[in-house]
Parts: sequence; structure tokens; C-alpha cells
Amino acid sequence: MLMPRAVWWVTLAVTGLMLLTQIFGWKPELQYARGAILHGELWRLVTGQFVHLGWSHLALNLAGLWLWTALAGEHETSATYISALLAGLLGVGLGLLVLNPGVGWYVGLSGVLHGLFAHTGVRLLARRDWLAGGGVLAALTLKLMWEQTHGDIGTARLIGGSVVMDAHLYGAVAAGGVALIGVIFFGRR
Repeated sequence: MLMPRAVWWVTLAVTGLMLLTQIFGWKPELQYARGAILHGELWRLVTGQFVHLGWSHLALNLAGLWLWTALAGEHETSATYISALLAGLLGVGLGLLVLNPGVGWYVGLSGVLHGLFAHTGVRLLARRDWLAGGGVLAALTLKLMWEQTHGDIGTARLIGGSVVMDAHLYGAVAAGGVALIGVIFFGRR
């Protein structure tokens, strides 16, 4: 199955946005910052996920995004991709705001990446691709369980800062939930 070109365009647009925020140093203005959000800067719920701690953090997130696009993009349309992306962005931002009041700031796309994999896994299962969908969701579930019980798997050293494990969980639940709702209301497409 050939991958829709629109899927690559979405990945390219997200990549460009993340590169621009890093090049121009927009982290202070865009990062998730709880205090600023509570004072009305609501855009930070979403924009904080497009900025990164540094170039190595950005490179890891870009690698994950391009890996997802190469492996799973053929199973998505631009519409399902964008809906998963938005669900992950909002799931992470709102999840941190409501459920993690101790998290003062956050940056990075990793929660959304977990959401993209969850979304694709649910859609694959709906198409009765049990091996691929089940494999994706099993691996993702095991990773999330490990993070929730044991913490960081060594990523903090690579990115130069702490990893907010709950962001991965919120992104996966939000985007996976959107995929499930889509399957229920729109079928296996």
C-alpha cells in the first residue's frame, strides 16, 4: 500500500515547526508553563510540545516522528493523522494541567508520539490486523507500564533533562481514545 503523500506533508510541517522553534529559541515563550497557562496563556497547552530542551532532545523526537511516519503512515490519512496529533497535544497539555499540578513546565513531543503509535495500533486492530495492531499496543503498553512503575529508561541522559512519564501516558490514552471513538462511529476505515 502506498503511503498518502499528505501524511508526509504533515510530518514535514511538524518537523519544520519544531526546527523553527529550536533555531529561534522560542522555548521560553512557548513551553508548557503551568503558572502562565493559569494566567490565560492557553496556547502553551499545545505549543510546549513543539519546543525542546536542546538539539539532542529535538533529534530524538524527530527520529520518533519519522519512524512512526515510515512504519505506520501508510495506515493513516492526513485527517486521521491530524486528529491523532491534536488529541495527543491536548491530552498531554490538559492531562498535565489537571492531573499533575506539580509539573511546572514541560517541553517535547514524546507524549504525542506515544499517542500516534496508540492511535495506529487501535486502527490496525479495527481492521483485524491482529499481529501489527496487537504488537504495537502490547509494546506500547509494556513501555508505559515500565515507565509508570520503574521510571525513566535512560532517556533523561540523552535529552539533558528529566522525562515526564505521565505525558507519554496522557498522549497514548488521548489519541488511542480518539481512534477508538472513530472506529466506533465511522467503522474500520
